[in-house]
Amino acid sequence: MNVLSLDGVSKTLVDAPLFEEVTLGIDAGEKIGFIGRNGAGKSTFLRVLTGELPADTGSVSRNRALTISMLEQRPTFTAGTTLEEFCFQKDGLTADPDQRPVVLSSFHSFCRELGLADPLVRMDTLSGGMVRKASLARCLASAASFVLLDEPTNHLDLETTEWLENRLRRATFGFILVTHDRYFLDDVCTAIMEIDGRRVSKYPGNYSEYLKRKAEREEQRERAEQRRSAILRGELEWLKRGPRARTGKDKGRKGRIQDLLDSGVRAEAGMQEFSSTHRRLGKKVLELQGVSKSYVGRKVISPFTYSFRRGERIGVIGPSGAGKTTFLRIVAGELPPDAGSATKGETTVFAHFTQTITLSNPGLTVIDFMKELAERVPQEGGGSLSAEQFLERFLFPRTMHGVTLDRLSGGELRRLTLVRLLATAPNFLLLDEPTNDLDLDTIRQLEDYLMDFNGCILLVSHDRAMLDRLTDYLFVFDGAGGIQGFTGSYEDYKETETVEAPRREPYRPARQQKTGLSFKERKEYEQLLARIEALEKEQKSLESFFQEPSADPAELERNSRRYREIQETLEAQLARWEELAARAED
Repeated sequence: MNVLSLDGVSKTLVDAPLFEEVTLGIDAGEKIGFIGRNGAGKSTFLRVLTGELPADTGSVSRNRALTISMLEQRPTFTAGTTLEEFCFQKDGLTADPDQRPVVLSSFHSFCRELGLADPLVRMDTLSGGMVRKASLARCLASAASFVLLDEPTNHLDLETTEWLENRLRRATFGFILVTHDRYFLDDVCTAIMEIDGRRVSKYPGNYSEYLKRKAEREEQRERAEQRRSAILRGELEWLKRGPRARTGKDKGRKGRIQDLLDSGVRAEAGMQEFSSTHRRLGKKVLELQGVSKSYVGRKVISPFTYSFRRGERIGVIGPSGAGKTTFLRIVAGELPPDAGSATKGETTVFAHFTQTITLSNPGLTVIDFMKELAERVPQEGGGSLSAEQFLERFLFPRTMHGVTLDRLSGGELRRLTLVRLLATAPNFLLLDEPTNDLDLDTIRQLEDYLMDFNGCILLVSHDRAMLDRLTDYLFVFDGAGGIQGFTGSYEDYKETETVEAPRREPYRPARQQKTGLSFKERKEYEQLLARIEALEKEQKSLESFFQEPSADPAELERNSRRYREIQETLEAQLARWEELAARAED
């Protein structure tokens, strides 16, 4: 059953047509991955679906029973807003005041799973990753029948990305998911929707099936183009003959030739391969000797020693706040360690692609931003390109060269910053979540470049496909300052982790307590798990009750109150069990 139907929908923003004459239907429970280039109009399309933006032409029909919740790329909140207030700050989250206790209980539950235990914490004190988690919790807590998720994995760590993936795989509600995470698209989605050349098309199957069908379509287009070219060559030969040599009705045949010329497949302008010159790396690349770092008494990096070698490709993984970004800044020489030393070789040249981009001059134009680096960019194998030519290779046409940086989309700004960095001819790349805001085409181009890159790579990423393709060694951050090495890909690491630790728990700092348990504590420890399991079972039963649409108001209030009691008791008993478990192992 269609819950959303579009008929001839078009939309233009700032004189730029984004999509035209879109006609398609979306069914209840359908799980759709939405892909397309940066700036193609994906976010705008979602806002048209919700009704936040009107269509310029055509119509959007919504089922009467449809309720929509949307996760935006950049959530907003007023200063001083608490986590709990943030739950209801978005208009239309829930129209029924009687449902607010249910939504709030569900929001608290999601927040607790995501490591946001304090409902009174101020949103403006949270990191980007934590704000993203709060937004996810709010979106999922709404119990909407259809959910729109715009780049949900940006700023998330791998553990939370996999948590969300598991949630969506089991979800009974339908959703449209804008993401560049290929594992996500493969494992969760039952259909792929693509925006390309101002057209929006939908294809059945996951991302792998979409790629297979796309390859088949490209082959068909190539064969059709070959046939058209062969016919056209013959017709043009006929046209070259003099009027006396030609026979038949000239006018009709000339018309067919023009039709053949007009029907040629016009290849869309594509981004050329990332390329830059590479400086030679010497024998000494970088040596870390006992580097450590703490913030406000919290150990972020315990003394760590490592000697980097030429050509190494190392992935960096671990929970949010574990110190991965801090580590890259120490390696780059941007942040001094509290102790130890980071000594780079004489020939080592870093390029640090940071998670967030801070503009010192947002009013600078695209071309001036490039020319700050150089008027001409050397190319591999000799020669050079002007700054204008270099930008054009990466889909920044001359019409965009006068655009100021603050008018670029997030993806365009990151792509511009990336190609500018690569133009510096680095031989040691530090990449901190490089796929954030980039489209799939750009990610594939970047991966191809990195596959051929002969320098060192240190990669922090939640993109599992990129980690698997590019890295063969991992630095695993445990969240308590420790860094362990692992030989193999991320997939290898996950398989090992599954075998050795089938039940994953969120990291919590170990408490310093006296060792050993008394007889009374031992008995308490043995009984706690049974109590916790009973409470979790009751909690799940209440969550099922909350999903029922026609609940008695008195029973709803009673169960909501009991749900809050269970949450508080569970938190206390889990903390006590962990405390006793740590001491029982001593």
